[in-house]
Amino acid sequence: MLERERVANRRKHWVRAVTACNSRCLFCLDSDTPRNLHLPFEDVCAELRRGRDELGADKVIISGGEASLHPRFHELIAYARGLGYDRVQTVTNGWMYADREFFEAAVAAGLGEITFSLHGHTAALHDHLTQHPGSFGRLVKGLVRAVRRPGLIVNVDVVINAQNVAVIDKIVELAISLGIREFDLLSVIPQAAAFDHRAELFYDPEEHAERLRKVFRLNRHPGFTIWTNRFPLPVLEGLEDLIQDPHKMLDEVNGRRHQVRRYLDTGDVLDCRDPERCAHCFIAPFCDSMDDVVEGTRQGIDVIDVGEVHDRLAELEDGDGWAFGARVAARVRDVAEAEALWERHRRPMLLAIADLAGIHGAALPADAVGVELEEEAQLETLVGNPGQKSSRSVRILLTQRTGPWLLAHLAALQGGFDDIVLHQPSWERMDHALAHDLEDPRAFFAALEEPVRVTGLPGCLCPGARVVDEPFRIGIDLFDPTTGHLAIDPLARWHVTSRYRTRSTRCRSCALADRCDGAHVNMVRARGFGILQPLAGDPGEVAPGTAPRSRMADGRSPVGPARGLPGRSAPGAPPEDPLATLARAKQEQRRRRRLEVLD
Repeated sequence: MLERERVANRRKHWVRAVTACNSRCLFCLDSDTPRNLHLPFEDVCAELRRGRDELGADKVIISGGEASLHPRFHELIAYARGLGYDRVQTVTNGWMYADREFFEAAVAAGLGEITFSLHGHTAALHDHLTQHPGSFGRLVKGLVRAVRRPGLIVNVDVVINAQNVAVIDKIVELAISLGIREFDLLSVIPQAAAFDHRAELFYDPEEHAERLRKVFRLNRHPGFTIWTNRFPLPVLEGLEDLIQDPHKMLDEVNGRRHQVRRYLDTGDVLDCRDPERCAHCFIAPFCDSMDDVVEGTRQGIDVIDVGEVHDRLAELEDGDGWAFGARVAARVRDVAEAEALWERHRRPMLLAIADLAGIHGAALPADAVGVELEEEAQLETLVGNPGQKSSRSVRILLTQRTGPWLLAHLAALQGGFDDIVLHQPSWERMDHALAHDLEDPRAFFAALEEPVRVTGLPGCLCPGARVVDEPFRIGIDLFDPTTGHLAIDPLARWHVTSRYRTRSTRCRSCALADRCDGAHVNMVRARGFGILQPLAGDPGEVAPGTAPRSRMADGRSPVGPARGLPGRSAPGAPPEDPLATLARAKQEQRRRRRLEVLD
């Protein structure tokens, strides 16, 4: 799993070359974008350069539409290789690769990986889904030619839907017989044409779980690799190694960045916002997180994390750190630096103090300055000395280091949990979850036998504790430092790190089903869905400090636009989608030609 995570997190860049396509797939996600556009060669090259210069990507995927229809497709491949990309990949319906000359020219230009989109095991099924007669035969011809080319990486993707889910094993068997050993299995999502044809495309994965798992288990064979894409995570219980790397969410959000920007700046809702869609949508959880942040900028945020403040205490502006009525969370080196921060601002704070020596005599008001702990030495200094328990609020990060310390010092802590909150951190990567999270949180709380308040964990993993809602906390890095407006990429990364949670299908019967989003995805990837166990009883008794969640799929109302940091200019008009600009230019060109003909 760690190796798969490393591969999935390789820096790669998706570059669209066209919106044109010679298929009209029933599940097409691009049918609502301006069609039949070939992006100017110079614009595509500029985007290829941005991937290297700004993103540091060493792999590029030239996509569409059907990228092979770009009149300078081979030149784009060669240009990408010349920039230093060590692999150029494309995703294709295979039509053009049935032409030997086209295929040879692409490989000669430097194309190193081809993903063929195969959606049926027969011509009738595949051609029906692509709405392109003859597409199956040409795809198979191009695929076989590519498989026979030494050194070329060839794989297959399949958009699984109601039309082909019952024969997904046969589709995979066909591909294997043609020499394919790597598969990307995508779940149909409610966008564009796929939503228009939802009556014939949408299906319940749980009804086909046995057949899907038969194919998924192929990943257990050392000769095959299976990737899942946009699949509902609960379907993968027992196959957690196939849960898609959560960073895929960044690509999904980036693909909708113009709509997201409009929503943040003007409040114009995303075109796809509809409870019927959201219930099936892979990125709906991000949209929930985005609305939480937008609502926070308008109604108040509990905590804004400003990170390290070493050597820049004077630069911490009141307008930024304490915006939206928030309490500031900051990391300082020692108690002296904490006191200097307090003397300068005298505003509510939550401080992570590396060296706590002298904290008991510090001039830090207990009602305004709380402390966050993550090391055994910090615990020893602040709460581990009998007769010197602090009366200030204490937030302890629950990890493989702090958990054992707490159990070993229960006698010293007896009755001292009133001002303590245990918080389960979440991690951006699974290897961090493995390195830091308790292996069995349920056993820890059973041994603790204290009604301590807990945040960041579902109620089933902390028996005997009092689950409360976590204060709404975001980082100052979510805002562009120049404009003060919410930035899309940091917002998406914050969701992945802090809010990306999942539940088992069994959780539907839990007493907390309407107020619990489950465990963080990387905890589930590391420990398995089996750690989650439905609870019975009155939600008010099981988790008295929590409230029902507001979710897109339940019809949550839009809350945009967002407010930026105080003292900055109001956002200007959001940038227009370049595709829309090109489409208008093309329409104008056609209009002028018609006029010339009439003249």
